[in-house]
Amino acid sequence: MNTHQSWSICCLSISLIAILSTSAETNTSDYPLKEDVSSVDGIMHAYYGVISGPAGFTYDHERDRSLYGPNAIITRFRDDGRFERNSAAEETQPIDPWEEGFYEIEINRIVEQFGNLAHVWSTFETRGSPDGAALSRGISSVSLYYRDGRWWIASWSTQNETDKLLPSKYAPDTNIE
Repeated sequence: MNTHQSWSICCLSISLIAILSTSAETNTSDYPLKEDVSSVDGIMHAYYGVISGPAGFTYDHERDRSLYGPNAIITRFRDDGRFERNSAAEETQPIDPWEEGFYEIEINRIVEQFGNLAHVWSTFETRGSPDGAALSRGISSVSLYYRDGRWWIASWSTQNETDKLLPSKYAPDTNIE
C-alpha cells in the first residue's frame, strides 16, 4: 500500500466516523423525560405543559409525542357540535409558534387507579397568561396505563363547558397533587 492509499483510507475512516457519530446524535431523543412519565402527576403536568406558553412559545411536539402509547386516540367535542377523533401521531405535528399567549391550566383532578390502569378526570381553564382570567373551561378524560417502567397516555377526550355548567364533582378544589 502506498502513501496515497493509506491517506485515502485514513480520510475515509475519519469521514465515516464523523457521519456515524452525527447520525447517532441526530437520532438520539431527549424524550421521554423521566419526570414526565414516572407518575400520574408527572404525566398530567407534562400533558398541559407541552402546549402552554407565552406569545412566541413553540409547542414541543416531540415531548408531547413521547407521552403517548402506540395507537393512542384523541377525541374532541367542539363547542359548535363537531366531533373529532384522531390518532396521537396525527395530533402531535410541529406547528408555528404561538402568536398570543396560550395556557391550559389544570384546576381540578380526580384520579381513579387500579394496578397498572389509571383514569383521570381533569378540569382545566384556558388563559392568555398563567394568572389571567379564564377564557374557557372544560374537562379532559385521560386514560393511562403503566408499562415498561413508565406511564403512557392511551387516550384522551375533551369537551369545553358551554351553556351546560361543569358538574360540581369536577369543579375546582384541591384535588391536584
